[in-house]
Amino acid sequence: RNNPLLPRRTDCWFCLASPKTEEHLIVSVGNESYLAMAKGPLVSDHLILCPVEHVAKPGEITEDMHNEMEVYQQSLIKCFAASGNEMLLWERHLPTKGVSHTHYQLLPVASRHVEAATELLLDEGKKNGLSFQKMDRGATPNQMVGDLPFIRFRFGNEASFYIAKVDPSADMRPLFPLVRRAVAVAIGQPARSNWKRCLTSKQEESLMVEGAKERFAKFEPDFESDDDDD
Repeated sequence: RNNPLLPRRTDCWFCLASPKTEEHLIVSVGNESYLAMAKGPLVSDHLILCPVEHVAKPGEITEDMHNEMEVYQQSLIKCFAASGNEMLLWERHLPTKGVSHTHYQLLPVASRHVEAATELLLDEGKKNGLSFQKMDRGATPNQMVGDLPFIRFRFGNEASFYIAKVDPSADMRPLFPLVRRAVAVAIGQPARSNWKRCLTSKQEESLMVEGAKERFAKFEPDFESDDDDD
């Protein structure tokens, strides 16, 4: 996809129109959002879901973006369930020195690990001064924490999101890897808690992306058909 109407931000890795985008990581592209393999994935099919255009804050996601990203999530839930897994989705909105582009991280977690992973996440939050609270169904992060930084996560489709607001003056260094670290321990892969230690060659990344595309193919939404029906 190369839309000349999209703003070309040269300083953002996640803007699809940016020259910094690593196109070999892309799994699927919709009208408003896209799926890509995460750099240094925790497990196979560790994906990120991003708006195509630059969105710096979760509250800036448009209704069309939100709706399409929800469709992607439902499709991934079905894809992961076909292999006996639940989908973990997590989002963090934390102060950073770099450019911030709202995105979700999504990955399959075996059902037998979900309870332990949830307990570890809640415990890790407490150790780092965070109090995770269940979000009401349909509530948005803005409604729960306003403009404050936050971390939220959810396993599966029916479960509620947990969200924790973050003090803007807090040390962010242990918070950025908090979810990944807890999940890595819960699934018995503590050595993969640091994404930089999981980096592979471009050739290996391309092979992982091809595998993800094959597994997702029969679940991939057809947004062009949806547009034709309007």
